[in-house]
Amino acid sequence: MISKDQLIDDIKKLGIQAGDHVLVHASLSQIGQVDGGAPSVIEALLNVLTEQGTLLMPSFQSASQFKLLSAGVCFDLKNSPSELGLISETFRKMPTVKRSLNPTHSVAAMGAKADDILSDHHLCNVSTGYGSPYEKNALCGGKILLLGVDHTVNTTLHFVENTNGAPTLCETVFKAEVIDDLGHKHAVEMLSHRPGLKRSYTRVEPLLLAAGLQTNGKIGDAESRLINASGMIEMIGKKIQANPLFLIEDSDKSSAS
Repeated sequence: MISKDQLIDDIKKLGIQAGDHVLVHASLSQIGQVDGGAPSVIEALLNVLTEQGTLLMPSFQSASQFKLLSAGVCFDLKNSPSELGLISETFRKMPTVKRSLNPTHSVAAMGAKADDILSDHHLCNVSTGYGSPYEKNALCGGKILLLGVDHTVNTTLHFVENTNGAPTLCETVFKAEVIDDLGHKHAVEMLSHRPGLKRSYTRVEPLLLAAGLQTNGKIGDAESRLINASGMIEMIGKKIQANPLFLIEDSDKSSAS
């Protein structure tokens, strides 16, 4: 049985400190048998970050963005669940947690920078583009924690693609609806990621490790990665500027070009 105190020690050893702003992608099953389950993991993270820090988690549906927007998705900030694992959904339901208003790539947050990072997400015509929480976390000097998962689920890499010329977006402008925390409806327009375009996000890992932008370690039994968000964006952004297909799977490069 893994205790909350052990999780706190492991989180600190990986390099997370009081006052950090951290976007967490997590798999509870990879951590092992945790005393207290998902709430204990969240409490451990908050304990380390303190009130001066910010805990963020992706909080959206698992279906592809293209599928959701094609179906005319309606996102209800209060009631639409997160389908990204028990830790993410448990965090979303906590009474003091806030959530960004975006139909396909919402982020939940608690802490000092929550309001700043989450604001106006519904105004972004690319949900993982400029002005999104994925950019704002980096601008705050934030970090990314991959807790029991790898770069395959690192949503911030979408931001890097979207802002550096990778051919990953459809030209069609989709319309969707979002319902805010007061029950008010808002019509939004946005672009979608191209459906079925396979990525090879794991190829960033050796580059980040070599540059000192990523630290690997264990939290509980979970192989985990802590990444400097702005450093990753700068480094991988330059790679994509030089080769727009850098993060596209080799098998899909002909269809993407």
